[in-house]
Amino acid sequence: MGEKLQQSDRFPSISLRFVDGGTLKLPDEMDGRYLVLIFYRGHW
Repeated sequence: MGEKLQQSDRFPSISLRFVDGGTLKLPDEMDGRYLVLIFYRGHW
């Protein structure tokens, strides 16, 4: 298991794949200085 991010840590590079086939590379494709990520697994 990875370590938690601390204040002033750089966000690790990750690539997210969407259901429709699109992708998003973070933090490279961030539009602004700040970003909020919410991971919601839905109801299982």
